[in-house]
Amino acid sequence: MTPAVAPYADILTEIGGLVAGAGLFARFIVLLLFVLSVISWMVMIERAVRVKRAESANRAFWRRFDEAREGRIGMAELADWCKTQVGAPLARLFVYFSEDYWPLYQERRGGEDRLLLGMLARGIDRESSSELGRQERGLGWLATLSAVAPFLGLLGTVWGIMNSFLQLGRQGSATLDVVGPGIAEALITTVCGLAVAIPAVVGFNYFTRRLQSQQSEMARLGSLLADVVAEEELSSESVSQHAVR
Repeated sequence: MTPAVAPYADILTEIGGLVAGAGLFARFIVLLLFVLSVISWMVMIERAVRVKRAESANRAFWRRFDEAREGRIGMAELADWCKTQVGAPLARLFVYFSEDYWPLYQERRGGEDRLLLGMLARGIDRESSSELGRQERGLGWLATLSAVAPFLGLLGTVWGIMNSFLQLGRQGSATLDVVGPGIAEALITTVCGLAVAIPAVVGFNYFTRRLQSQQSEMARLGSLLADVVAEEELSSESVSQHAVR
């Protein structure tokens, strides 16, 4: 063991000894916080994998969508490709557009354009909310854990300090040798609570920002799909005018 690491190893050994020699309630709090920490890290790892896959699939969708807009592939081909992209939120939105909205538009085109565009906007909002709901699973747990864990640690600390003062009253002496170990033991639970809460807060904020980015991408796709409908309507009007002439 290198000299630089040795002091930290001694500190960890002393902390382990304090936890092992702590009271039953303090050990219960530490064990509970350990279990919550494991669950929290499992949620963050699972969310990180899912968000990374979704962002990668969304980037692939934008490449395909740009190709369709430029005429290099057809919209039907893009729709077929989107059906195979299970983890891509934007692909699911396009599947809704191609399978649910577009046939309805083709059937009712020539009517009130605002109503058709309003139906598209509401449909995109529903699908976006559904996709964000899938991506947000587990974030509520991180938010709750980041708020509860410090209070669990504080509960263990208050309990330990109370026991220290009770022992102080029984022994009738206020020396550091009497009070110090009990207070150090009590503060361990606060340290454990903060060690659980801080990563949960960081993870929650990180995933929230990533989901906000996905929400912006969904709004952008909805706007582009509305442009597709408007362009189709304009082209059909142009064809009709040429036919009249």
